[in-house]
Amino acid sequence: MTQALVVDASVAVKWVLPEEDSDLAERLIDWQGWLHAPAFIFLEVANALWYQMRSGKLSPAAVAGCMADLRQAPLVIWDGEEPLPSTLEWARMLDHAVYDCAYLALALHLDAAYVTADQRFWRKAQRPDLNQRVVLLAEL
Repeated sequence: MTQALVVDASVAVKWVLPEEDSDLAERLIDWQGWLHAPAFIFLEVANALWYQMRSGKLSPAAVAGCMADLRQAPLVIWDGEEPLPSTLEWARMLDHAVYDCAYLALALHLDAAYVTADQRFWRKAQRPDLNQRVVLLAEL
């Protein structure tokens, strides 16, 4: 396996919580050294876990454990601003949140595929100019 992949929070949360397609997300762990994400992925996953805690599905200790587990994932974390200009442009063109478009911009910057479980974003990204760059986790 040599192609780099950019994964988003919709995939990463499946590494720490049992959800639909968690088994597919787990298989991506084998791409160690080839999995990339912007640094804010930790905030996005923390937000998803907070919703679970707020609804009583997870305890604060369980959330802390999930975040510790996520820190062990074999991710190459990007905290630079290299893809930022194209992030904003993709958000405008797709009429979609900047966060999701930042993953796309990073994937394009790295000449990588972007793997997501977010079907809404995936549908918006099915455009000829993206050449199927965005891959739905369920279709891997």
